[in-house]
Amino acid sequence: MTVLFLAASIIAYVRFRSTRRTRNARVITATQVCDATDMLGVLLLSGLSTAQAFQQLNLYVNEPARTVFFDCSQLLTHGSRFQDVVRQLQITLGSSAFALCEALLASERDGLAVGPMLERLSTVSRQQRRQQLDAAARQLPVRMAIPLVVCVLPSFVLLGVVPLFVGSLSGLGAHM
Repeated sequence: MTVLFLAASIIAYVRFRSTRRTRNARVITATQVCDATDMLGVLLLSGLSTAQAFQQLNLYVNEPARTVFFDCSQLLTHGSRFQDVVRQLQITLGSSAFALCEALLASERDGLAVGPMLERLSTVSRQQRRQQLDAAARQLPVRMAIPLVVCVLPSFVLLGVVPLFVGSLSGLGAHM
């Protein structure tokens, strides 16, 4: 029976860790896409064209996203069309990069200025990130309740209440 309980708890722990890792990977990708959007806006403000800024973007983002943007840069260098590269990026990064890719495609297709669109996109993504962090901060007291009950409360009882109780019992024995 103990072996069965131990095996079930190990399986539950492994599943919990894998779902948490997957969720954290999505958050990291969304954060990196936001950072890439900001950096793309800076590169565009420096005077580069959209394709040139997109080629330089891999030099300024962190590692998991760096390889994706480096591959896009290589595709552009070898003669692929900008729209095809952006569509491939949208497929690779998934839904977290949908707004960025659509803004780039709209600017290329319609000739709109991409700078103000990226600025609005950065503002919206920062607000979403702030809301996610606020939600995580609101969940913190619930997550801290279990360690409080399991660790701190028993130590308080052992170090604070038990000596007083033992002292009062020994005091009762002396008066009888």
